[in-house]
Amino acid sequence: MRPEIRRAGGDLLLAALCGAGAVVLLIGAAGLPPPRFEPLGSAAMPRILAALLILFSTIIAARAAVTLLRRAPIEDPLEPDPPGTEARVRSLLTFAALVLYVLALDVLRVPFWLATTAFLGAIGLVLTGFDWKAGAIYAGLGAALGTGLAWVFQSFLYISLG
Repeated sequence: MRPEIRRAGGDLLLAALCGAGAVVLLIGAAGLPPPRFEPLGSAAMPRILAALLILFSTIIAARAAVTLLRRAPIEDPLEPDPPGTEARVRSLLTFAALVLYVLALDVLRVPFWLATTAFLGAIGLVLTGFDWKAGAIYAGLGAALGTGLAWVFQSFLYISLG
């Protein structure tokens, strides 16, 4: 199978999983009580996240569909499949970083800005092939993003992220 066809199929699967996650968020948000004191209420963030997931998964699915329609799957039996072990290792490391990020926030109660800095630094290292300079840039962006998001949540939504 050609790499672009395989990638488009993976993108369609990712879009479907993101859509399913968005449905779960919307179902969960429907059961939350209406706001009493907060300006937006507790269901606002899950609904916003679900809408963003639906939007981005639709974009990914549309791109994949266009790729599949443009490139008809013509099989060449003499063309070997590319090994792709590097991409698989990066995918596994990215998933492991995500699991550790959630573990650090939920179980270990690491402050949000610190966990986000470490997470984005690790993702930067994985995606750039362990380029330490790029990892430091990603970690700096993570520190800025984590601090900014913690401030927004604390100041406007009255939610302490630790």
